Amino acid sequence: MTLLTTYTAISWMLLGLIWVIQLVHYPAFQWIEEGRFFEFHKHHTRSISIIVAPLMVLELGLAFWLAYSECFQLLHTLPLTIVLLIWASTFFVQIPIHHKLSKGKNTDLIRRLVQTNWFRTILWTVKSFWLFLA
Repeated sequence: MTLLTTYTAISWMLLGLIWVIQLVHYPAFQWIEEGRFFEFHKHHTRSISIIVAPLMVLELGLAFWLAYSECFQLLHTLPLTIVLLIWASTFFVQIPIHHKLSKGKNTDLIRRLVQTNWFRTILWTVKSFWLFLA
């Protein structure tokens, strides 16, 4: 399996995951009872991190290596840029919202989480198709 094939496969895994989170999981936060939300959210963040974190780290490493090995040509630099934007959104937008939600249910924060997560969803979609067509 080539580096590009591996990178594309991981991108599509993350793409499937982000769409499930965006359309199913995050919107379902609103239906969790307030008394159970703290434990639910703790379970969510722990469980999803086990799946997403290794894939995102691998994706970042492969994105950088592919761009580097191809002398940072646009074909492979654009996906790296997208990955960096996804990381920025994750660490500066989604994680702070999750941190606030870890203290208890807040429907405004849940709505904000769903709205801001569209940025990552669209970025992963564009990147996955870009790699598939490359």
